[in-house]
Amino acid sequence: MRVLEPRETGYVDRGDVSIHYEVYGDGSPTVYLLMPDTIVESRGWKAQVPFLARHFRVVVSDPRGNGGSGTPPTRDGFDDRLMIGDAWAVLDAVGAEQAVLVGLCTGAGYAVLMAAERPERVLGVCAINPGLQLGAPLPHKVAFDFDAPRERYEGWQKMNRHYWLQDWPDFARFFFTEMFPEPHSTKQREDCVGWALQTTPEAMILAGYSPPYPGDEAKTVAIAEAVRCAVLVITGSLDRCQNPQRGRRLAEITRGEHVVIDGGGHLPQARDPVRVNLLLRDFVRRVA
Repeated sequence: MRVLEPRETGYVDRGDVSIHYEVYGDGSPTVYLLMPDTIVESRGWKAQVPFLARHFRVVVSDPRGNGGSGTPPTRDGFDDRLMIGDAWAVLDAVGAEQAVLVGLCTGAGYAVLMAAERPERVLGVCAINPGLQLGAPLPHKVAFDFDAPRERYEGWQKMNRHYWLQDWPDFARFFFTEMFPEPHSTKQREDCVGWALQTTPEAMILAGYSPPYPGDEAKTVAIAEAVRCAVLVITGSLDRCQNPQRGRRLAEITRGEHVVIDGGGHLPQARDPVRVNLLLRDFVRRVA
């Protein structure tokens, strides 16, 4: 049972897969909430949708490989350009010529890329713990070879293709414990593990887990510099997925507002929803 039922649901045929989307509310402007990637589905925004839909039209969609969207059979089917194309196709399907984009992790990276390439369609961008190549990754994310088999898998050694195939549920439990360092986060962890179990380790291996856009840091900086709309960056000081300095740099480059949630982890929209909701509402009102 949901707090609020969608006023519209549908699918966008993208050739290789169909992308599932939902629309809530009927206000203005349109706010599009972009999930990070295949490991979770659009219900990751369940604490935002009912609140924001009181004021605006809210659109969510499931990423390739999870929720109601299809799963590509090849790595090429998870290409960043296709994921961005999915987002544009959803906006076209709901008749949104312009929208405020709100993204989390990789979804925040997609929102920035979309604003840079089609500025006439993006009113503003809110990037939560953005997954962009704007600084070094966190050391524990790259300390162990993703492709090398090991005799034992402890801690972040579980970020490994062989362990994913061996025990995906245990990796999901470990990963989301890391994503929620805040105390009393049991429900949020359970939700995310449940969504992670809707996909498969095979799909996750095809999808990869690197920040979007295959290029060097200078190229990413140039993309961020091309953003002309208002930008709000929200960063958790204890983010264990994306280096918090990436959010700071994105705010500096785009001359955006930067809000740091002290003690917050990677998913503040789930763990600190009241603060995030108010920040989003006020930001959308300003840019609209």
